[in-house]
Amino acid sequence: MNVKNTDGMKKSGNGQGKRSGSRALVPASARAVYARISSLSDFIKSQRSAADAAEPGQIVPMRPKGSAPPASAEWQRSLRAGYFVIFGGLGLFVVWAMATRLDGGALASGVVGSETNRKTIQHLEGGIVQDVLVRDGQQVTSGQLLIRLDPTRLDALGDLYENQLAIIMAQEARLIAEFENRDMVVFPELVLKRANDPAVIPVISDQKRLFESRRNAVQRNTMIAESQMAQARQEIAQAAIDIDTSAATLTQIVDELESLRPLFKKQLIPLTRIATLEREKLRLTGAVNNGKALTLKLKERLAEVELKRQQVQQDYKQEASTLLIDVRRQLSDVRQQILLTSDGKRRAEIRAPNDGTVQQMKVFTVGGVVKPGDALMEIAPANDDLVIRAKVNPNDADRVTIGLNAEIRFPGFHYWGSRAIRGAVRSVSRDRILDENGRDFYFAAEVLVDKKTIPLEVVSKLSAGMTSDVIIVTGERTVASYLVQPLMDRFARSLRER
Repeated sequence: MNVKNTDGMKKSGNGQGKRSGSRALVPASARAVYARISSLSDFIKSQRSAADAAEPGQIVPMRPKGSAPPASAEWQRSLRAGYFVIFGGLGLFVVWAMATRLDGGALASGVVGSETNRKTIQHLEGGIVQDVLVRDGQQVTSGQLLIRLDPTRLDALGDLYENQLAIIMAQEARLIAEFENRDMVVFPELVLKRANDPAVIPVISDQKRLFESRRNAVQRNTMIAESQMAQARQEIAQAAIDIDTSAATLTQIVDELESLRPLFKKQLIPLTRIATLEREKLRLTGAVNNGKALTLKLKERLAEVELKRQQVQQDYKQEASTLLIDVRRQLSDVRQQILLTSDGKRRAEIRAPNDGTVQQMKVFTVGGVVKPGDALMEIAPANDDLVIRAKVNPNDADRVTIGLNAEIRFPGFHYWGSRAIRGAVRSVSRDRILDENGRDFYFAAEVLVDKKTIPLEVVSKLSAGMTSDVIIVTGERTVASYLVQPLMDRFARSLRER
């Protein structure tokens, strides 16, 4: 035994000597690689031995050489439970994503406006500022005085037109009196109120004098015509008397001739007597005929004089009527100017058209000049319906229709609350619109905000011009479609790319 052991030791010593000699011949880097390979081989052998000793179905964790021993059964059960929770939760999430439906919507950016928009305060004619009664940011009520302009020029124009109105109305009163053939002129109350005005006093006296002069001329012409008519009537009456006398005498002559003719035939009376009666008969017959002709002539003259008298009256009224038409046209023009002047006086006091807040004031200096049509300030309406003017992406325009519900968020406000600010789409443009920068297209939509859904801490801060994010609810989609649809769209596009 000792010999064997000695031999073994010798052999071992010889082997070690040989290995030592070999290591001396091998470089250090090669020896390090060889050591790692030997260590890995020993680890694989140990793992195989553990696998052979393990029960069927048991998981044997790999461990490096020198590590802790394999895990216990308790730890393995915990590991299996963890796997179950992970994969079970994943399955439940998939089921939930496929079953749960969320509102689909179109995203749009918007700007807060009001139902009636901001009111720009302007003045038509302009003028000189007499007083400024408000300031930027001030709350005003409908009808409140904002700016007063100097009314001096308008007052002067008003007095001028009032005097012109009184003068023309005095002319109208005189012409009406002439047209209606009155005995005197009745001036209206407006003229009488200004009877002491230096510009109106001579007009009233001139119109009275002109009326009297024209009326006297007409009366004289009428009296002459009536006198001529009376004379013609007298001559007609005298002619009628002469005709009657001549006719009666002629009748007697004819009767006498008829009684004397038998005597003349018996030669009881001379021819001279019969001849004398015949001549008288002819004369009287001519007198009757001349009287009738004169009567006709006198009647014609009477008719002419009557026509002349009527013509005088008619010309008098016709002239008054023609002048009256022109005067009333002037009267209408002056009244229109007075109306415009009165309107200018009223608008010299610039008032708020509605309740709201003053902003962007441009006028601050008393005595400054306001040009016609210049913007003086703006009034942002208060207590008006809020409208969001949203810009809808053209890709979403086909899903946005009137009546759809919408949710509004204001990035500038940070508030907590369970209620969302809601609204409804009121209008959508029929065609896309190019923005102010000339780069992007959009569809204009108006969303009417439901004020009942606005939080109390926000409602007092909302004002026109604020930006907002609008989600227009267009339908329902599952959570899974939200997750998968982008991938499907990308996949569909990728199949068509070159």
